[in-house]
Amino acid sequence: MKLNFHKSFWEAPCTTEQELKALVERTHADGYQGTELFLPFFGFDAEFTLAAHRKHSLNIITGIATEGNNVAEHLKSMETQLERALSFNPILINSHTGRDIFSLEDNLQLFEHALELEQKYKVIITHETHRFRPTFSTFETEKIVSALPELKLNLDISHWMVVHESDLGDQLARLEKIFPHVHHIHARVGFEEGPQVTDPQDSLWESHVNNHVNLWQNVIDFAQKRQQSSFTITPEFGPFPYAHIQPQSHQPITDIWKANNFMKQHLQDKLI
Repeated sequence: MKLNFHKSFWEAPCTTEQELKALVERTHADGYQGTELFLPFFGFDAEFTLAAHRKHSLNIITGIATEGNNVAEHLKSMETQLERALSFNPILINSHTGRDIFSLEDNLQLFEHALELEQKYKVIITHETHRFRPTFSTFETEKIVSALPELKLNLDISHWMVVHESDLGDQLARLEKIFPHVHHIHARVGFEEGPQVTDPQDSLWESHVNNHVNLWQNVIDFAQKRQQSSFTITPEFGPFPYAHIQPQSHQPITDIWKANNFMKQHLQDKLI
C-alpha cells in the first residue's frame, strides 16, 4: 500500500500568486505527493494552480462544502462547486455535505446526488466526517453508510472524539462497520474536549496520538482488503481557533506547519 500525503494550506497565508508558488515549492521540498485545496477559501484559478503543481509533479485534492438553508439550495451549491472543483483535475474531491439539522431522508438526497455526480464525472467524491454535517457522530454516519453502502468517506475522526467525549474505545463495533467506507483521511489528533491537541509531538498527548494511529491503521487494513494500491492522507492540524494561542499576545504556541510535517513523518513510520 502506497501512502500519498497531501498538504493543506489551511495554516498558511495564500493570498497572492507568489505565496501560492512558494507554498507549492515548500510542499514539494517537504516530501508531499500533492496538496489539498479547500476551494471556498481558495481564490486562484485552475490554470495557474495546475501550472504551479505540474512544475513539481504534485497532485491536487479539491475540497467543497455544500451550503444553503434547505436541501434544494445544498443540491444547487453542490453542482456549482463540483464544476469548479473538476477544473483543477483533482485525483479526489472531498465534500462537506449536508447539515446536521436536516433529516436523514433529506441528507440522503444529497448523498445520493453526489453518487450520481461521481458516476457521471468518473471522479472519487469523499464525504467528510465533521461537526455541523450529518456525519458529525458515529451513529449518524453508520445510518448513512448502511443506507448507501457505496458512499465513500473522508475520516476526520478528531470530531467524533469531541462529540462523544470519548477515545471511541467504547464504539469499536460501530467503527468496524464504518471504516470499510473510508477512502481518505484527515490526520488531525483530537481529544475528548477538543478537535485538536496542542502539539502531537508533546509526550502529554502520546496516548491520543497512538490511539488515532491505531484507528487509522484499521482503515488502511480495510483499504488493502479491497485491493487498493494507494491511499491519500492529509495531515490537517489547523490555525486558531483550532490551534491554541498565548493569552494577550495571541501568538501560536505551536508551529502548525511543523506539526503537520511531524504527523506525515510519524504516519510514514507507523502505518503499514
